[in-house]
Amino acid sequence: MPVPSEYAARRRALIRRHHPDVGGDADVLAAELEALDREFAERRAMVPPRVVGTAPIRVRPTGRVRRMRRSAGRAVTRLRARLPRSVPGSRRYFEI
Repeated sequence: MPVPSEYAARRRALIRRHHPDVGGDADVLAAELEALDREFAERRAMVPPRVVGTAPIRVRPTGRVRRMRRSAGRAVTRLRARLPRSVPGSRRYFEI
């Protein structure tokens, strides 16, 4: 299946080239956009549909992975607390 950004990029290029405000022809623009929509509709039809009722399998992290994430988060918090106030991302608060 094509990436939506590919479709958008090609559509923008066609509009830049054929838009009436920049000296293009409205009929040519409409025909080109119709051809582009038809091409992407054909590509979309080639992709097999997902079976209804099936959800993607999600794997939950094990206890070991959760512990590693937690310890890494704590290490980052400790590091950010030691950064000088002038560094972006530091966790130093001003004094009231």
